[in-house]
Amino acid sequence: MTNLVYGRVLMGTSLGFHIILAVIGMGLPLYISLAEGIGLWRRNDALRLLARRWTSAFIILFAVGAATGMIVGIELSLLWPNFMAIAGQVIALPFAIEVFAFFIEAIFLGIYVYGWDRITNPLYHWLCSLPIVVASAASGALITIVNAWMNSPAGFTLKDGKVSNVQPIVAMLNPATPTELAHTVVTAYVAVGFLLAGLTAITMLRGRRGRYYKQALALSTLVALVMSIGALITGDLAAKYVAAYQPAKLAAMEALYQTQAHAPEIIGGIPDPAHHTVHGGIMLPGLLSWLATDNPNGTVVGLDAFAKAEQPPIFIHYLFDTMVGAGMLMFAVAALYALLLWRRRAWAGSPWMLRALAGTLPLGFIAIEAGWVVTEVGRQPWIIYHLMTVSQALTTAPYIGTMLWIFLPLYAVIGALTIVALVWYFRAHPLRLPATPDLPAPQPETEFAGTR
Repeated sequence: MTNLVYGRVLMGTSLGFHIILAVIGMGLPLYISLAEGIGLWRRNDALRLLARRWTSAFIILFAVGAATGMIVGIELSLLWPNFMAIAGQVIALPFAIEVFAFFIEAIFLGIYVYGWDRITNPLYHWLCSLPIVVASAASGALITIVNAWMNSPAGFTLKDGKVSNVQPIVAMLNPATPTELAHTVVTAYVAVGFLLAGLTAITMLRGRRGRYYKQALALSTLVALVMSIGALITGDLAAKYVAAYQPAKLAAMEALYQTQAHAPEIIGGIPDPAHHTVHGGIMLPGLLSWLATDNPNGTVVGLDAFAKAEQPPIFIHYLFDTMVGAGMLMFAVAALYALLLWRRRAWAGSPWMLRALAGTLPLGFIAIEAGWVVTEVGRQPWIIYHLMTVSQALTTAPYIGTMLWIFLPLYAVIGALTIVALVWYFRAHPLRLPATPDLPAPQPETEFAGTR
């Protein structure tokens, strides 16, 4: 393999691994804050205990995510110095603000954890969770702004390789920022919600059906359902942005070979580049035109409008379908659960409903990873859209392949140790409910002994 392939695989592996931790870091604080806040409001000790248990996991994942984030930052400088030479001058402000957001999150997380048994007024303790929610979302949003700038560079002039007329705020508020930022934050909440719901459903299938577990399932699933609606809306807006600003990416996502009016939405199928067609897909006439242009007879640009060298790989069509399919499936399962819960049907806690919710556990992360690949690979061959190619950004230093073979087992070890740490902690600090499972109460000396 060439250095370019090694560099892309190494960066892709690092980001793909870190994204899982980053998404949990963005999304989990909201669920923790909601559990404690609703528990205080309704005097529900089960929800307050739930917040405490979720916080225990968050501490471990926060530390690992911080470490992998630093690795990604180092790799950006080592592997893509020509890219960083431009980005460092134009879009460095979000990186700088993200550092402050990280420290705010870390400081208030320390206060929040330390204050569980020391802040006498529980309302004050809950208020400490709010900066964590805001700062965690801000950290992810600020990094997303940098990626949005790569998709829609703005706020500077590049001439003969020299950067001038830098406007950092204009760079941050580039055309891709609103839709990409909103979709990233909302989908993080979706993925974490279904992760929590799936884990709770698995636990309930093993025979634990007390009020603690029912409320954990209801809270995580219903919040994830609301966020799924937001994901559908922001996803539609993001697709409209892509249609207007990155038509080659949209054409590859939809496997649309010919520019045409009344363009069909192609669901599934196998693209055939040799014959410029799709075999076996479900075609919905005019739907793509309507989604992209708000007009069922609107014209959508196909791959035939672009030189071969500027066409993204057609395989992103599969990943796009995976992302959309996973999102729709999660929404459908959560909507069914909410309907049964609203109608007070016993089926909401039936084994088949719990199995369906358990099956959604990985779907949010599958959708996010697929969507990230679509975003990045769909921009190929550009690292900064229409300004710098990936090959131009790569370092000329050797031994990138050696770095790859060092980091691959390193990520495997980090992932394994993270799982071991989580399993060990919760086995060492089991959930201790009172004799009556419907009336759980916090166990301060047991639940957080390991974090003092």
